[in-house]
Amino acid sequence: MELSRLLGTSFACKCGRVHQVPVRKLVYAPGAVESLSEIIRQDGGDAQRPVLVADIRTWGVCGRQAEKTLREAGIGVTRVLVPDRPHAGPVCDDVTVQPLVRQLRGVQPDLLVAVGSGVINDLSKWAAFQLGIPYMVVATAASMNGYSSANVAPTVGGVKVLFEARAPVAVLAEPRIIEQAPPEMTAAGFGDTIAKQQSGTDWVMNHFLSDEYYCPFCAGIVADLEPLYLDHPEDIRDRRHEAIQGLFEALFWTGMAMTLVGTSVPASGGEHLFSHTLDMIAEVRGETHDLHGRQVGLGTLLSAALFQRILALDSPAFCPVPVAIDAGFWSSPAVVAAVAEQYGAKKARLEPIVRKISGHDAWDQLRTRLAAETQSPETIRAWLQRAGAAVSVADIGCSRERVKSAILHMHEIRKRFTVVDLAWLTGILPAQADDLIDEWL
Repeated sequence: MELSRLLGTSFACKCGRVHQVPVRKLVYAPGAVESLSEIIRQDGGDAQRPVLVADIRTWGVCGRQAEKTLREAGIGVTRVLVPDRPHAGPVCDDVTVQPLVRQLRGVQPDLLVAVGSGVINDLSKWAAFQLGIPYMVVATAASMNGYSSANVAPTVGGVKVLFEARAPVAVLAEPRIIEQAPPEMTAAGFGDTIAKQQSGTDWVMNHFLSDEYYCPFCAGIVADLEPLYLDHPEDIRDRRHEAIQGLFEALFWTGMAMTLVGTSVPASGGEHLFSHTLDMIAEVRGETHDLHGRQVGLGTLLSAALFQRILALDSPAFCPVPVAIDAGFWSSPAVVAAVAEQYGAKKARLEPIVRKISGHDAWDQLRTRLAAETQSPETIRAWLQRAGAAVSVADIGCSRERVKSAILHMHEIRKRFTVVDLAWLTGILPAQADDLIDEWL
């Protein structure tokens, strides 16, 4: 199926659901920014007061060009720049979005146009949802899969959370801008994309263990695009046109898969918990962290290594999991409460899961299904190396101590069952944490 034909439609899927595709336009072509005024008139709901939301960097990349395009088309437009933090760029959190929404209310926009990538896109999506207006995005990097997703993944009260807002009505991208983005951002997008290799395995596992809803179409949505950037990952490092376009479109459609399913499961599993936990540790300590996708790439490598060790077990003796979270580690009372709530919800699921995989032939059946889905850590590491992505804790500026802390606490932050929880149940964690770091990270 030609994916572009699905834009702005609904269709009956073999999974039994009718999927709605809220994004009406994907424009990845020279002149995409110049087409913004036309797309606003076609798909912007007769917007009369659009606002461009950017930061100081993305405004220089193409925000000024977008403003000029709209003014020349006779569309009145307001610019709102999200301020930097001291010594760092903006982040998507409750502290940042509140003044942004207040500022926007004063302008009374009827459409937001995000000009940027991860943070600016998520902030605009979040603000537009609060204001009850549509938004679209002019992308500046192939750095993450959130452009087309309805989800927002902010930090609220120091805790990484996920909630559903609304997807954009259009996504626009100039190839020259995407290809010239900082290489670490493109490598981050590569890390976010290959995460699907492992998150899909988590999804299959939950379908088998807990009868969780599963959509084969959404699980395999970018299969036809993968050869463009996985057959020769060095083409990502070398900024080759077809590979970068394939990567951008894969990011778009994996984000769309999350929108179609209504959760992040098609593109986010245990590997994402590694990045989220590193972010939360940095937040608690007042320290910095690397780009989400660069951390996710390492999390994908870790997830693959965990699956490899789990699949090598012929008949595991299942271990009791910790009865509660490590409250002293999380420090902040608000963070402790939020993490404890997630972990408590997950614990209720663990006993039925253990019963299921303890049944006759169930472990062998599970291993067979997972082996057909997961990639080896050797493959993941080779992809990351060839694409110029992070392949070690040193590459993301992380100490061994912080990475080990993340590995030993990442299972606490989400109620969803992942490979990390299976590693705890089978005794691989915490016992082999140091060995995993030495061998793979």
